[in-house]
Amino acid sequence: MKPYLTLDDLKLDGATVLLRLDINSPIVDGHVQGRDRIEASAETVTALAGRGARTVVIAHQGRKGGDDFTSTREHAEIIANVAKAPVSFVPDVAGSRALEAIKGLRKGEAVVLENVRGHDDENRKGTPAALAELPLIRTLAAQAEYFVNDGFSVAHRPQATIVAFPELLPSAAGLTMDRELTALAQAVDAPEEPLVYVLGGAKPEDSIAVMKSNLASGKLSAALLGGLVGELFLVARGHELGPATKEVLQRKKVLDLLPQARDLLDAYDDAIYTPEDVAVKGASGVREELWIDDLPAKGVVLDIGRETMATYREIVVEAGSLMMNGPMGFYEEAPFDEGTRALLGAFAETDAFSLMGGGHTVSAIRQFGHAFDEFGYVSLAGGALMAYLTGEELPGVAALKRSAARVRGG
Repeated sequence: MKPYLTLDDLKLDGATVLLRLDINSPIVDGHVQGRDRIEASAETVTALAGRGARTVVIAHQGRKGGDDFTSTREHAEIIANVAKAPVSFVPDVAGSRALEAIKGLRKGEAVVLENVRGHDDENRKGTPAALAELPLIRTLAAQAEYFVNDGFSVAHRPQATIVAFPELLPSAAGLTMDRELTALAQAVDAPEEPLVYVLGGAKPEDSIAVMKSNLASGKLSAALLGGLVGELFLVARGHELGPATKEVLQRKKVLDLLPQARDLLDAYDDAIYTPEDVAVKGASGVREELWIDDLPAKGVVLDIGRETMATYREIVVEAGSLMMNGPMGFYEEAPFDEGTRALLGAFAETDAFSLMGGGHTVSAIRQFGHAFDEFGYVSLAGGALMAYLTGEELPGVAALKRSAARVRGG
């Protein structure tokens, strides 16, 4: 039995459901760009409609004062085009217009409320019980029989519409939330051994936090490093990469993490793999590969080398469970996309369950022509995924578990 309820546990026919989504998207020139989260969320809207629910969508876009803080009207239009259900929009959160729209819903219909971060109550702090007393929460909860959270990517935020409704209503995970938690259980909580993480990208602090947690727990067999975190750990092992690469690492403040990298190597050296060779940008812009012992190089390190690709591939294909977060190098530009391309290819070919995370990882999957279903699960979450991977309890998930325990009499 799962520690939270799912849609299958709810009597949805004719019920009004408050559905918290994360449809937060890039905004360019005032319009939504990138529809991944919106389209994924539309699946739960369709499922609720198909079971006869009256669905009230609560969602946010950006933060007050930010360039991306805007109405959810366009998001509602996209959901309406994708979901197999009638979807409308109301430019109100919990006032008379919103309540009128909610009361007017018929079975199988949905309404998207205005950007909830425009309401002051959403930004207040407090315990879930205290937040449940806010007018926003009380007003909307009074209109519904159930609350469904399908926004895993905001589950690490203790905001009112994420943690407070489960204090008042039987609450369940939506389809995306359920899939994400199921995938994380396979790749983090109870993985098939050996568990291998491929960590790269431009946020080495995230990779360090993930390694600290999972190496200390004994779950992680091997961490294969590339990108800036790979370069950081090469420096931690005493390698001079060259002045051009050093300047990049200093500018991005990556070298500030050297003490943490050295501590991890002292404790878990055998489980942490760094590149054997690297690719640098030559004088004419061509790819030049150098063994680590042949460094420093004049050019900037932009990718792992082919020998490293081969070594990492051997480890990946022997893994029982896999996770990849971040590319191996400057994948946006050929020929420095080879490392990322090779690792994604290995992940796609193996039968091991693989969890793919991070915005650049998702971009690379698309760039190299892979379909999402070639991998175990492709996560669209960012901060929530990193929080989970580092062992943090996510407030939104904890709230669902408490609600389930109450419903089940636990």
